[in-house]
Amino acid sequence: MRKYLLPNTSQLCHESSFAELGMGWNQEGIEVHASISRPFLRASFPNLSQGDSLELFFDTRDVKTAGFNTRFCHHFYFLPEEVDGQMSGEITKFRTEDTHDLCDPSELKVIPHFKKTGYILQIFIPGHCLFGYDPEQFDRLGFAYRINRSGGPSQHFCVVSDDFQIEQQSSLWSSLKLVR
Repeated sequence: MRKYLLPNTSQLCHESSFAELGMGWNQEGIEVHASISRPFLRASFPNLSQGDSLELFFDTRDVKTAGFNTRFCHHFYFLPEEVDGQMSGEITKFRTEDTHDLCDPSELKVIPHFKKTGYILQIFIPGHCLFGYDPEQFDRLGFAYRINRSGGPSQHFCVVSDDFQIEQQSSLWSSLKLVR
């Protein structure tokens, strides 16, 4: 697990760190392992920031020249517990010309594991849920995440949502190299 951990950018974002996120990929899709070191309080939907949740942002072509989400961008959310029948889904907002069907929530897999001191989310996003996902042709992804806490501050990877609309500015997301 340690070799798959993403760097902790909390100090750069002037945030305190309360989570570790590891990620792996293959042709079938992307797996994410999020370990939150604070006890679960509650989940909230549709206002994700009012509860515990993990938001993942992907750009399957890592386009840095567009100041908006392209058709290759994705905004997924994952909840530690079901709220109104929702536990995961895609909520990407596109310009009209880039619109395509969003991922069917039943295709996204999230398994929570609760402990006294925190919880773990095991997530799998199938490749067909990521429009343009083709690791053979494009070996980089644009990527960001936001981990929301009920009544507490968020933890981000690369872009702080207090300063930017992270869900709408994919050109600011980090670039991840897909390494075999």
